[in-house]
Amino acid sequence: MNPFAALILQAHPEPALRIEAWLRFAHEVSLAPGKVSEPGLGEIRLKWWSDAALEALDTGTDSSGSPRAHPAVMAFHEAVQGAEVSPAPGLVRAFIDAHGLDLETRPYADIEALRADATARWGNQLRVCLQLLSVTDEAHHHAANHVGAGFGVLQVLFSAKIAAARGRQVLPGPEGRELKQMSPDDRARLGADLCGQAAFHLDRAVKLLPRPRKEALPALRFSLAARALITAAEAAGADPLALPAPEQVARTFPLRLTWARLRGRYG
Repeated sequence: MNPFAALILQAHPEPALRIEAWLRFAHEVSLAPGKVSEPGLGEIRLKWWSDAALEALDTGTDSSGSPRAHPAVMAFHEAVQGAEVSPAPGLVRAFIDAHGLDLETRPYADIEALRADATARWGNQLRVCLQLLSVTDEAHHHAANHVGAGFGVLQVLFSAKIAAARGRQVLPGPEGRELKQMSPDDRARLGADLCGQAAFHLDRAVKLLPRPRKEALPALRFSLAARALITAAEAAGADPLALPAPEQVARTFPLRLTWARLRGRYG
């Protein structure tokens, strides 16, 4: 599971019972493209997860069968069965479909494409969390989209070094130039630009929703994780090749999370 997601669940044990299965399911989806060597096989894997999601979301009494026998699918199905609000299939499907870009060597033509993908992945993921937490109003979901966009952009930034080692250029930049071919100053500017984009979305979320419902905090506090990543990136000079591993940044996250919980904040 994403290290920040695991820490947020630990800090919110009661809501965790309602969203943990979804976050584990979503993590399994995120791993699927990296388990194959050919795009065609990756598409088959993602189709499997898309079909599994529809089975997990089926709450009808006349269902034709049980969800497929995968621990993450069965756990998600049980969580859906016990939820007051069933997640929207469109959000789940859009989240899964977004991972098709992980099969491309250059997935983002520009920052706008990266922003859109971050929203599709993490914005939708957090909105499903809100639905499982019975939070359905537009303001909270709009804020979750912004939090997801900010967190998602930083996930890509912090994954760029590993992706480059695997022959993928996941950061938008001059066409045809690999990260190692760019000067350190150019890489730092690109990293700083992406941190700025993320900060914009995090600030926008708090402006739109300064006082969220308590039930929504486990989803919205991914904003705090994004702030921790921005701080770490700035301390490293924002060069994508010099950033620490997210797991290392996550070690400092509990203190930030405790401070926010004491003050009822998420941004």
